Amino acid sequence: MSPPTKKPVAGTVGVLLVMDVAGAAISLSTGLNPTFLDALGPQALLSAPLPMMAAQAVLAFAVTRDRRAVAIPAAALLVVAGALAFVSGFFDGGYAAELTLGQRAFQIALITGHLALSALAGRHLVRLLRSAA
Repeated sequence: MSPPTKKPVAGTVGVLLVMDVAGAAISLSTGLNPTFLDALGPQALLSAPLPMMAAQAVLAFAVTRDRRAVAIPAAALLVVAGALAFVSGFFDGGYAAELTLGQRAFQIALITGHLALSALAGRHLVRLLRSAA
């Protein structure tokens, strides 16, 4: 079996971080949030909150490690983080917020990216677990 590939997971996290900063800038420029830090906080509609962004960056780094004891839990946590990003929109009012068509499209793209991250991290996790057997 081929060794697990780490690049798609780390690359997806990188894209999501760029999208989060862009989403915060959109939120600020369109008046969704009064400050840039608010646009990256718990009321963010077009970005993940800063703690989630930091966690994803650390986990992406951990996933790329050769030590399975580090990479396996990191991949599992990224699976959960991607799913939580999707589910949280139902509970924090993010999906019910009044957004323009462009803002809604960006929100959908961002959530789709988080779900893609969850799927890629899940695939990587399965490969890591199978490579041990």
